[in-house]
Amino acid sequence: MTKGLGETQAAYKIWKNSSSSEESVSFLGDYHPPKGQFFFTAKDLRALGFGPGEYTVLAPEGSRHEIFSKWQTVTVPND
Repeated sequence: MTKGLGETQAAYKIWKNSSSSEESVSFLGDYHPPKGQFFFTAKDLRALGFGPGEYTVLAPEGSRHEIFSKWQTVTVPND
């Protein structure tokens, strides 16, 4: 069976970038974007429970990232 738009076998990897030189980059885990998307938005990261800050997202091999970089930076703003 063929996979639908935005669906990949592998998950995207997400890191929280450091906000100061005293803080290190933290790997947060593997996640799938909302159904039908092949990228993450700040709203998506908030829905996953991530707070304000800058995040780096790595698309899995074979995903539809040809239009965009396979590395994505997403900023979740303070409310």
